[in-house]
Amino acid sequence: MKKIISLIFISALIFSCEDETKDVSIVAPVGHPQVILIGSELYSTPVTSGTFVDPGAVAYDDISHDSVTLSPVSNTVDLTTPGFYSVKYAYSNSNGYVSYTDSKSRLVLVTNADPNQDISGVYARTSNGQTVNVTKYATGLYSTDNVGGVAGDPNYIFEIYFGVINDSTIQVPTQPNPFGGDLNCSNTSLSLSPDTSFSWVVEGLGFGTSQRTFVKQQ
Repeated sequence: MKKIISLIFISALIFSCEDETKDVSIVAPVGHPQVILIGSELYSTPVTSGTFVDPGAVAYDDISHDSVTLSPVSNTVDLTTPGFYSVKYAYSNSNGYVSYTDSKSRLVLVTNADPNQDISGVYARTSNGQTVNVTKYATGLYSTDNVGGVAGDPNYIFEIYFGVINDSTIQVPTQPNPFGGDLNCSNTSLSLSPDTSFSWVVEGLGFGTSQRTFVKQQ
């Protein structure tokens, strides 16, 4: 009987000396930094020499509650060559455990277009008569609300930007496609007489390979 009691006592000592583990929870703030562009997300500038000076951007840090003036993380603008470019800003904050990042890009058109030129209005696709709206934002910079001139399907009503490079050339920069992936246009052309018209092939998911021509109605 004494032996049994001794074994029980020794076992109790062994278990009482083992290290105890405890779970520790830490409540950390969730950051959502916000990058805000100064000025419009769309910008147009004439072909010239020198270096493009972007209007800039600021970031709001919702962890430190500070506003921060940002410098671009990339600036592809070449003022000597017509076309679309971008200026990108990004900002990250951290709660000490995880970093959070926000970014914004400005779309910049370098163009030879006449500042007084305005091709905005209502256009009709020649193959099916579907009308589309073209809106001017700045010199040479426009949007259309139905890039494919697709009839009878509201899913194809979304805004796409394009630029007039000169009196016979337009360009459509790569942009998000609501049907997935990216969207752009190839085989583009512009005619200002006898009627204003433009033409392109839409490249992206949900569109075929046909050439689409639009003639101004008003």
